[in-house]
Order: sequence, then structure tokens, then C-alpha cells
Amino acid sequence: MRFATVAVAIARKDLMSEWRTRELVPALAQFVVLALVIANFGFQIDSHNASAIAPGVLWLALVFAGLIAFGRAFAAEREQATLEAMLMTGAQPAAIFAGKALAAGLLLVVCEAVLLPALGLLFGVDVSAGLVGAVLLATIGMAALGCLFAAMVAQLRARELLLPLLTLPLWIPFIVAGGQAVQSAMGGSGAFDQAVKLLLDFDILFVVLTSLAARFVLDD
Repeated sequence: MRFATVAVAIARKDLMSEWRTRELVPALAQFVVLALVIANFGFQIDSHNASAIAPGVLWLALVFAGLIAFGRAFAAEREQATLEAMLMTGAQPAAIFAGKALAAGLLLVVCEAVLLPALGLLFGVDVSAGLVGAVLLATIGMAALGCLFAAMVAQLRARELLLPLLTLPLWIPFIVAGGQAVQSAMGGSGAFDQAVKLLLDFDILFVVLTSLAARFVLDD
């Protein structure tokens, strides 16, 4: 079976399931908006410090939303024991993993479509094309790592505890480089082009590594 065909089919299945149930995206959207509202009241925001505080609030909300989204990536397969059935069809494990990561990443992008305008409204910062591009680049690598570790811990009882412990240390490069890019895009200090290049390098590295590791994780 063709790699792209399998990946698109898996992603479509997950997205259609979310469309029918509407369980994850509304909850994540409410979470990120609530996090921004709390931060808006918790900090003294003005025109002088908004560009310094907003990137940290953005990544804090994005990281926790990502943990929730990627933690649910293999929920249906765990509850219905369908992963073995998909592997028995002859589909490549890397294609199955790519489809799951694509679907989870797109769901997070939908939440970012709520998060970024809310950030601009509450913090008074400009949501530029550079800011959106930096967040999307970080989402790619975060989705690959998040779904890989979600697959590893899917069958464990302590998966809700293990997923953050495994994922967060490897998300640090995306948070650091993405934070620099976002801060620069909001008018703060930092080299935007260099931060974006780092994000792109991290994306290529971790997408390749997780695709290679998916075979061993899903087969187990």
C-alpha cells in the first residue's frame, strides 16, 4: 500500500471521528482561551511589556494543549484495539504513524487558529505572518515527537504521567527557538531568520528520527 494513501486515510479517519464527536477541539479551544484570560489578569500588561510576556504565555498554553491533543492520538486504538488490525492490513507502521501525527497536528492547528487571535486581542500584539509561520513550524516537530511518545505509552497505566515526562524535555528546542522567533516577530529582540532556520532543522531531524522509530514502537 502506498505510504501517502495510508497516511491520508488514517488522518481522515481521525479527523472525521473528531468531527462527529466534537470532544477534543472545543475543550482545547476553551482551555487556551481560559489560559490567556488568566494570564491577562495575572500580569500587568501594557504596551511596553506585552511583547516580552506574550511569547511565554503563548508557548505555555500551546505546550499544555499539545500534551492533551497528542495524548489522545492513540486513544481510539487503545480503547477499541484497532492498531493490530491496521498493521495486519500490510500498511507500513511509518505511514500509520504519519497519519496519526498529521491528524493530531491539524487539530492543534485548529486550536492555534483560536489561540493566536485571542492572544492579539488580549495582549494587544500584532499577529503577523512571521509569528504564524514560526508557530506552525514548531507544531510539526512537536506533533512528531508527541505522537511517537503517545504510541509508546498508550498501553501503560501511567500514560498520563509518562507522556509529559518523556515529551517535554525533547520539546525544549522547539520552545526555545520558537520563543525567540515569536518574540522577534512581536517586535522584541532576537534574530528571527536564525530562529526559523533552527525550527526547520529541528523539524527535519525529528520527523526523520520518529519515522524510523515508528516501526519498532508500533510493532511492539
